[in-house]
Amino acid sequence: MINKDLKVAVLGAGAMGCLFGGLLSEKGLNVILIDVWKEHVNAINKDGLKMDGHGGNRVIKVKATSDPSSLNKVDAVIVMCKATALEPALNSVKNIMGDKTVFMSFQNGIGHEAIIQSIVGDEKVIGGTTTQASNILGPGHIMNHGSLPSWIGEYEGGISDRIKEIADTFTAHNLETIAAEDVKKRKWMKLFALTAIGPLSAIFDLHHTDLYVNNKANEVSLSLGKEIILETREVALADGVNVSEDECLFMFNKIVDSMQTNKSSMAFDIQYKRKTEIDFISGAVSKIGKKHGIKTPLNNLMYKMIRVKEGMYS
Repeated sequence: MINKDLKVAVLGAGAMGCLFGGLLSEKGLNVILIDVWKEHVNAINKDGLKMDGHGGNRVIKVKATSDPSSLNKVDAVIVMCKATALEPALNSVKNIMGDKTVFMSFQNGIGHEAIIQSIVGDEKVIGGTTTQASNILGPGHIMNHGSLPSWIGEYEGGISDRIKEIADTFTAHNLETIAAEDVKKRKWMKLFALTAIGPLSAIFDLHHTDLYVNNKANEVSLSLGKEIILETREVALADGVNVSEDECLFMFNKIVDSMQTNKSSMAFDIQYKRKTEIDFISGAVSKIGKKHGIKTPLNNLMYKMIRVKEGMYS
C-alpha cells in the first residue's frame, strides 16, 4: 500500500532527521526538513544534503526551512528534534497539521509520545523507533553509518491501515520500516540499548566499536552494558512490558555486531556542550523503577555521571 504522493515533514533536521529525510527524498518522496540551525538549512538549500558513508558519498536534493509558518499541510511529521526542544518545536508547526496528519517520534528514550499527544491530540500520534545511526559532519553534511530497520505502530498497540501505508511507503523509498503490533515494546527494546550505549559512549568519549570490540577490556564493557540492560528489563517487566532477556539484548547486540564507528548522540551532546536526553533515558528508567519499587543503581549512576558532565558547561 504505497503512497507516492505522501507529503512528509521532518521536525528537527539534525543527523537523524537529515538521514531519514534525505533517504526518503532521494527516492522521490516529497520531504521538507525543518530546523532552527539556519547555516545548516542554507547549506542544504544551496548545495544539497551531503551524505557520506553507507551507500556511497553523494549529494541529495531535499528542501529545508527555518520558517515553518510558510509551509502547507503535510500528511506525516517525523519528529526528530531533541527532547529538550520538543514542546516549542511542535507549537511552531501547528500550521502544517491537517485533519489526518500523523506524528511519529523516533527520538531517543521514552515519554515523548505523551508530550506530543498533549499538543496535537492523541489520535494523531503513532509510535516509532529505529536502529539507524548518523552524525553531523558540518552544515549540510552527515555521515550514514549503515542500513538498519525502523518500526512504527499504533501507540496503544496494533497495526492500522495508516501504519501499513506509511511503513510500505517509507520502505519503498529506501528507509526500511516495519509495521509493529506492539511498538511500545519496540521502544523499550531500543531503550535497553540506549541505557548502556548512550551514557557509556559519552562518559568515555568512545565510539561503539572502540568501546565494545577494539578494547582490551571489552569483556568488562560488554558485561557492564549488559548488566545495565538487565536492570532496565526489571523495570520494563514491572511496568507491564513482557520482554525476554534475549529480546532486551537484541538491539544492543545488533548495534555492537554492526561494528559502527559512531559515538552515541549523547556523546556528541557532551562534546558540543549541549543538554543531553538523559532524563528520557536513564532518568526515565530510574523514575519508573521508583514508582514500582524497583532499585536501579546502575541507571542512577549513569544519570548522575552524565549530569556531572553537563555541570561542566551548563
